[in-house]
Amino acid sequence: MSRFIRAPRFDWGYLIVLGLSLPVLWPLVGPSYLSSHDGLHHLYRLVDLDWAIRGGVLYPRWLPNLGFGYGYPVLNYYAPLSYYLGELFHILGAGYIDSIKLAYAVGFLGSGLAMYLFTKEHVGRIPAILASVVYVYLPYHLADAYVRGALAEFLSFLFFPLILWCFYRLITSGKLHYVVWSALSLAGLILTHNLMALIFAPFLVAYVGFVWFQQRDLRVLGYAALAVCLALGLSAFYWLPGFAEAKWARLGQVGPGATDYLPRLITMSDFFSPFLLYRYFPEHGVSLEHPMSWLQFALICVSLAVPFRLRHPSWRATRRHLILFQVATFVSLFMLFVYSRPLWDHVPLLRYLQYPFRFLTLTSFTSAFVIGSVPLLFVDGTEEKADTPWASRGRNAGAVSTVVVIVLALIMTALPGLPIEPMYMPEHEEPLTEGTVNFATMAEYDYLTGLWTRLWGGPWLLEYLPAWVQEDRGAIFLPAEKAPVTRRDLGPEEVPKISLGSQGPLTRQLTVEAARPMKLSFHSFYFPNWRTYIDGQQETAYPSGKLGLLTVDIPAGQHELLVRFEDTPAERVGEMMSLISILGILAVLILTRQWKALVIAAAFLLLVASLTVLHVRSSPSVQYPVIIEANLGDQIGLLGYHVDGSSYRPGDTITVTVYWLALQDMDQNYKVFVHLTDEQETRLVSQSDRWPVYNFSPTTRWEPGEIVWDRHEIAVPPDTAPGTYRLTTGAYLLETMQNLEVLDDTGNPQGVRVLLSTVEVAP
Repeated sequence: MSRFIRAPRFDWGYLIVLGLSLPVLWPLVGPSYLSSHDGLHHLYRLVDLDWAIRGGVLYPRWLPNLGFGYGYPVLNYYAPLSYYLGELFHILGAGYIDSIKLAYAVGFLGSGLAMYLFTKEHVGRIPAILASVVYVYLPYHLADAYVRGALAEFLSFLFFPLILWCFYRLITSGKLHYVVWSALSLAGLILTHNLMALIFAPFLVAYVGFVWFQQRDLRVLGYAALAVCLALGLSAFYWLPGFAEAKWARLGQVGPGATDYLPRLITMSDFFSPFLLYRYFPEHGVSLEHPMSWLQFALICVSLAVPFRLRHPSWRATRRHLILFQVATFVSLFMLFVYSRPLWDHVPLLRYLQYPFRFLTLTSFTSAFVIGSVPLLFVDGTEEKADTPWASRGRNAGAVSTVVVIVLALIMTALPGLPIEPMYMPEHEEPLTEGTVNFATMAEYDYLTGLWTRLWGGPWLLEYLPAWVQEDRGAIFLPAEKAPVTRRDLGPEEVPKISLGSQGPLTRQLTVEAARPMKLSFHSFYFPNWRTYIDGQQETAYPSGKLGLLTVDIPAGQHELLVRFEDTPAERVGEMMSLISILGILAVLILTRQWKALVIAAAFLLLVASLTVLHVRSSPSVQYPVIIEANLGDQIGLLGYHVDGSSYRPGDTITVTVYWLALQDMDQNYKVFVHLTDEQETRLVSQSDRWPVYNFSPTTRWEPGEIVWDRHEIAVPPDTAPGTYRLTTGAYLLETMQNLEVLDDTGNPQGVRVLLSTVEVAP
């Protein structure tokens, strides 16, 4: 039996698990992004996170380009670790799509390896191999990645076995350094998916109590408590503001009263998949979106016999582990059924889970463990565990054959039905690939979310919309319905002079000269983190209009204005708690002389820091606009522009950011354009004509005094001849096809377009 229980110096089980897990990665091969429920959320959050990092903001609680360019406080509430894993791959050179795919690959392979690490402690190597492969291929695990596209929830699978292994080693060995690994693994789960941490927490408490009860050493119980405290401290920079500031976003208004879990609680008739070969949503056949596989449930039932087989006292710990995990399996399944409604109704935090089927994450973990024990049916459980060999070669072969049959059956029933399809954006004939991941398709993603909100509702859609937005959440990107506005000519004193300074993702500098006091707004939703400074003195920012735009009052005269997204008191407290916990982790590592771990951690951090600096310097996102003043028909002011280069080749794309100022209230939706023309402006070479901000910020939505940054991508045709070309801009009314006239300081027309810059097209 020693071969069954004891691992050799190099455990080949890890390589076996890796090898058997490779087929699950086949959908990730290829250039296209995969279609899934939440896949676009994670892709474009990664894009915006990278934009902020390239602007020098290492932890942006506000992602500035999402939400039609108004921004969302996503990372103030959503656990960030999955996106930083993707960002790490991007910094290493992978594209955004491949970075997401690599994160999924880490989740699949890492969860299998972590499961093997934990399971072999209790049931041996052969059952651990089975448990690990089962864990990888269980239908809900696959659905989390390839159907739901729930990247963060999917990555939480990796942490479940890792956390239990760390706490098991901490309690059974009593070694202080396991406090560090326990704290880091638990903090990792919290920072990956807080709702999964909520689901996992009761089981972790039960498991720690279960293992400790066999030791009854108060010292190690104190170590476990210290690990939990350090984990909470390490992650406090995230969860403390999330709780304290929940009311600032729509999720804090929806969560306490949400009842969308009610129609998703099931009866037994909807529990099982009716198909031999598992079918995934939307062809799953029952009301439970991710029903139980007949094979998974049958193997769970078979595993119930294993504890009765292991009768010798030396098997007591294994037997108890199996019983605990079997009970946990059925308890987690109970939470799917209508019989659990009293818990859902009276435990407020459960309402934030939204979907009862999320308990299948815990079910997948516990059931994989018990299914892995099935080969123990071939062990002579009446003999001592440590010294008993396989009862016979036949039984040895039977156990291995059982593993092979279960693995093949699981793969053959779970993989073929996966609905693997490429993702298509609206009105695109080609699937989404790396070349089309940009801010334009980000706006289309926002449009899809808004359209879904308008068509289907759902309390949790646009949950990161700030609480100060008064407009209907499904209408923020549509033209505003308003009474006709009397157009009037503006005097010179009514048009402020605004000089743009540096424009970063979360910081904006400008000089404002106004003849009279004015209200200046920005194309960003208001949020309490925004701070405004006039001539170095903080002034109160506030929300204005139905969209709750970030606004500040500017006195008459010339003033330097700084707008910056800063920490709130709750965020500073959370960050201080995290810093203290990091110091505590370092203290434990030093006290326990874990020099190797310290060196590896320092080297890793130095490498990541160096790569990040290179990444930021190679493509910074901070802009220094060229200042240009133009008045378009007393309706729209042009403040400046930024071009991403000066020389291009045929086939390249020129990215131009134009900075507009709403001079007065508008009842017409003007289109804006950026044209690439020849040097004489007689031939149009390429163009971008649309409503502002990728068609989703109509000018009837603009507040007087609002600054709007508006990106345009102009493709240089492949047959463009070398030479000098001009970039011009302007605005026009589609109904009349007439441009707004460019006015001078006295109101006299000077033309219908503004020259921005010249660019060179090289051979």
